Amino acid sequence: MCASMRNFQPSPAEGQRASVRFPLAAVALAAACLAQHAAAQSVPLSTTVVTATRSETPLDETLADVRVITEAQISNSAGRSLAEVLQRFAGVQMSSNGGRGNTQSVYIRGSKQVVLLVDGVRFGSATLGTPTLESLPLEAIERIEVVHGPASALYGSDAIGGVIQIFTKQGKGVKQAFVPHAALTWGRAGYKKADGGFAGEQSGWNYSLNMARVIDPGFSATNRKSAEFRSDADKFNQTSVTAALGYAFNADWRLDANLMRADSYSEFDQDYIFMPDWSMPLVNGSYNEFRAATSQLKLSGRLSANWNSTLSVSRSNDKQRSHHRLEGRTDRYQDLFQTEQTEYKWGNEIKTPVGVVVAGLERLEQQIASSERYDHKDRSTNAAYAGLNGSHAAHSWQLNLRRDDNSQFGGYNTWGIGYGYEVLSGLRARVARASSMKAPTFNDLYYPMSGNPNLQPESSKGNEIGLDWSVGGHEFKLTGFDNKVKNLISWADDGTGMWFPFNIDSARLKGWSLGYSTQWQGWDLSARYEHLDAVDGKGQRLTDRLPEHQATLSVDKRIGAWKFGTSALYAGKRTDKQGTVDLGGYTTMDLHAEYQFAKDWAVQARVANLTDKVYETAYGYNQRGRAGFVTLKWTPR
Repeated sequence: MCASMRNFQPSPAEGQRASVRFPLAAVALAAACLAQHAAAQSVPLSTTVVTATRSETPLDETLADVRVITEAQISNSAGRSLAEVLQRFAGVQMSSNGGRGNTQSVYIRGSKQVVLLVDGVRFGSATLGTPTLESLPLEAIERIEVVHGPASALYGSDAIGGVIQIFTKQGKGVKQAFVPHAALTWGRAGYKKADGGFAGEQSGWNYSLNMARVIDPGFSATNRKSAEFRSDADKFNQTSVTAALGYAFNADWRLDANLMRADSYSEFDQDYIFMPDWSMPLVNGSYNEFRAATSQLKLSGRLSANWNSTLSVSRSNDKQRSHHRLEGRTDRYQDLFQTEQTEYKWGNEIKTPVGVVVAGLERLEQQIASSERYDHKDRSTNAAYAGLNGSHAAHSWQLNLRRDDNSQFGGYNTWGIGYGYEVLSGLRARVARASSMKAPTFNDLYYPMSGNPNLQPESSKGNEIGLDWSVGGHEFKLTGFDNKVKNLISWADDGTGMWFPFNIDSARLKGWSLGYSTQWQGWDLSARYEHLDAVDGKGQRLTDRLPEHQATLSVDKRIGAWKFGTSALYAGKRTDKQGTVDLGGYTTMDLHAEYQFAKDWAVQARVANLTDKVYETAYGYNQRGRAGFVTLKWTPR
């Protein structure tokens, strides 16, 4: 794909039905573990999430299908990209045009329309209209929450598939004046990474600073199936920093500021570019420069015994500049796509006899800059939302309403309702129904000579039903979903060779997932299976980059000063190129081990893609083969 056209991609089209075989190893292992340890009594550590309700809620009390990725899981994923981590530990579908730094896409329950938040700040491209994961630094992330299912009633446009919220390292709760840390990593073929920083709390202040530098020699992003193929390795380098500063005025009020910034260099393969003068010169080398940045200032406090309020202003910057050396010419060509988003928020949590009321007002201002000439380069959205989350005895409920008024296409209402009932001790049934929407992007509306300013937002209505069962330290989660999407915006050839977007498609995204996890005598085990049945309005199966079957398995064990673990992923067959080519299924396995050889020191070893599996998540693009990494950690205790 031409880098200058990165922000101008038709949505994946329908493909033909693929014959799929699914290995049941993950399910069998989970069942065997349950049979062996059914009498074990262990209580998992309590986990609190905020993304599913916009208020702090214990994970086992949420009515949404929420997955949490921990800092340890991220640390054990050296050499992998953020999209791969999300696929491996949160059950999303993923495609990538090569290694880290190359274009990555994630799909939640088959939908590419996903909201990406960084510490609550909306981040991504307003031209492309999807999360730009490739520019975010894994080294800055402390944890990730992923909500599966429609969530526009909470977060507005784009949340048809769900929400991904990334929490950066901010060092809260250390209860010491100065706590440093550092790590050095060496890997195959010259891979290097250094990261370190500190955190502290004293006299009402809290503060943290974390920095990281990654040098990855990479591998060839393309293979011989691609017209863009070059055999040279495509490098990726990144420098990132996160910082946080907060002050508690008293027991009720505090002010917090935080920022994240990452600057990246990433090489990629390309055959030619489409110039403004309509020429198409060959390219003799291309690279991207990325900048990802978020910042936020937040005042939070208690207005009464039952009323907490938050005022915040935040900003995000998603910038990509592509550079191309042209064959037979001394000059170079550059293109630019940049999105700046500013948000103003007033949020409230009020405890009532029937639950916690969440309500607030938001304003989002988006502005783009580009080497392309768009007719409009800014827009704004004003929104109001309200919700109720509560429980009593065996019953639990969640209600949400939201109104968005967009300066480009007007107003839109979304809603969500959920109910849960504890049938037996430890066994809860839950149902939910919600609507969502996606506003047309700047590309959809105004891409030069191709935009369609008359487009309407995409909309969806989704149903969900589930069972959550917790017994003897074992947890099972079964969820079925059915999401009908209308007014899908599709880019199509108008018969003259020009592509234009139209509201012409619909889709039905349905399926189910089964998850199992347990903690027992130092063992942590989790297994999950995802089934997706995606069809268009004509009943044709949508299989472009979307596997019908996907399964993950993760096992970790602690023995004294040692920690061992493995994770495995299976993704079934898919298609690509509008169903004209097949992508085979694949299974990959990672291993990791860590030894604490002194009070403050540990060494960690990891192997990614143990079997050196050759596979593609996008036709013509490579993924990393077997690679080893060693890390030396210093963490004063």
